[in-house]
Amino acid sequence: MFANDAGINGFLEKRLLKSQKSALNAKVDHRYKSWEHCYNFFKKIKDKKLNDEELDLAQLHLAFYLASWGMYRGSSFILQKDYTVFKNIIKIILSKEYALLWDIESNLDRKEEMGRLFASLYKKIEDTLKEIRTSVKSHPDFEGVEKRYLNEREEISPTLATKILLGTIGCIPAYDRFFIGGLEKEKIQKKFNSEKSFIQMIDFYLKNKVELDSLRNKFKDYPLMKILDMYFWVAGYERFKQDNVGEE
Repeated sequence: MFANDAGINGFLEKRLLKSQKSALNAKVDHRYKSWEHCYNFFKKIKDKKLNDEELDLAQLHLAFYLASWGMYRGSSFILQKDYTVFKNIIKIILSKEYALLWDIESNLDRKEEMGRLFASLYKKIEDTLKEIRTSVKSHPDFEGVEKRYLNEREEISPTLATKILLGTIGCIPAYDRFFIGGLEKEKIQKKFNSEKSFIQMIDFYLKNKVELDSLRNKFKDYPLMKILDMYFWVAGYERFKQDNVGEE
């Protein structure tokens, strides 16, 4: 079932901890810290009514984290906007409607309810990103943005939408290439925006609770979904390396 024959514990110790914790310990300004800074800031402000200065700082935190994690590449439509473009997204994220998703660990017996909330939240984030994309498309100066990124019939990148949610509420892993490879390894549904996909993440944790809680104890301030993000990402990366042995 797990990423190598030693089981999940062996995999966590030999692969995941080596790649994640050693990097974080080695350099206080490592790129991995960008997620920590963003998530911790939003956790601190989640119950506040933000003033203009706090809202501005929240937008800066989110924008830099996304840039640090590869979301401001040259073909991305958000590259054409400054950091204040995230104002409406932040208002959605901080809505009391989604308060339950900030503490998944304490509400595992309400996974169906949380799954419905997640699907609703994802739809709102996706729709808001589509509005941003449309505003870029309507601007006369969007040279350098590939047309496929401005096609309103194309779905919003799940990597962008889920990285926003991972870096703020911490309620879903980031569905990028290697993470999806890890899901395939464990035969878990790859759909990223549904109630079912959310519940599958919870079920995977519950099935492997002892081992994953051991990892959580090493990253005490990380939410459950960030732990799963780390596990599946490294599992997917290991699979990619195995599949490409001998290739240049």
